[in-house]
Amino acid sequence: MRRRLSLFLAFVLILVCMLTPPTGALASDEIPSLVAISFKNARLDVPFSEDNQDYSITLDDNTVTPTLEKYGIRGNADLFINYVYDDTNHQIGVTATLQYELGTRIYNFTYSNPATYVENNNNKLSAIYSQYAELSPAINDSDTSYKMYIPSDLKELTVTPVTSDVNAYCAPVTLILTEDQAPKITLSCRASNGSVRNYVITIKRVNKTCEEVKQEMAQEDYESFVTGTRLHETPEFLVGLFSVLGGILIIILLFSYTRRITVNPIDSDEVYFFDDAEDDETETE
Repeated sequence: MRRRLSLFLAFVLILVCMLTPPTGALASDEIPSLVAISFKNARLDVPFSEDNQDYSITLDDNTVTPTLEKYGIRGNADLFINYVYDDTNHQIGVTATLQYELGTRIYNFTYSNPATYVENNNNKLSAIYSQYAELSPAINDSDTSYKMYIPSDLKELTVTPVTSDVNAYCAPVTLILTEDQAPKITLSCRASNGSVRNYVITIKRVNKTCEEVKQEMAQEDYESFVTGTRLHETPEFLVGLFSVLGGILIIILLFSYTRRITVNPIDSDEVYFFDDAEDDETETE
């Protein structure tokens, strides 16, 4: 009896080992990785390799913050960009965080020629990063109030501001959202001389899921996932608007037409009875 039980357990163990894929094969085949990345206003000092996670980059203009240009990912993952500051809030590098279902992988890009700290009043942002989000209007030097459109099912929102001046500082914001939550957030950009410029971002949800937005963004001719979703751009709104305008126009035309055909009930040549009686009395006197 014991021998049969031992043989049965051994058979089950062999079967489990046969059905379980090797750990190395699982990591190699299923864990996503960053296969390419480039920045505007910066170049990597060595060619990029997905196996290497630490790099130095040289800034073309070390007074201007570099921004993400393009990237490539193997597998299903999202990429988040953040800026690295030292203890005195001086910008010294960039991190690219690859986030996927099983975990994260961080790639570090340290500036090889960081700017010498010089005080100035540049407290403007040159960009605002957020995965699966769209800013309206596009970032510019004049506006400080913006709308950020996000998918209907987005639950975690990370907003990374990019300072125009490498010596300025603006903290990133991460929010955990409910499905109906659409808050306002304030980004405070502090220049190296201490002056502050506040940017107010109003979050708006569109009637699209994260997966739908992701598929749209992957298209070669992608421009916007928001166009056509705002109230004044929807077919229902346009039909209703034209119906109202058409109704108003019809009312105006009818009113104009009825004024033309309406007969004046008073004849301007008619002599009133009381007027004649008063005239007679005057003649009698």
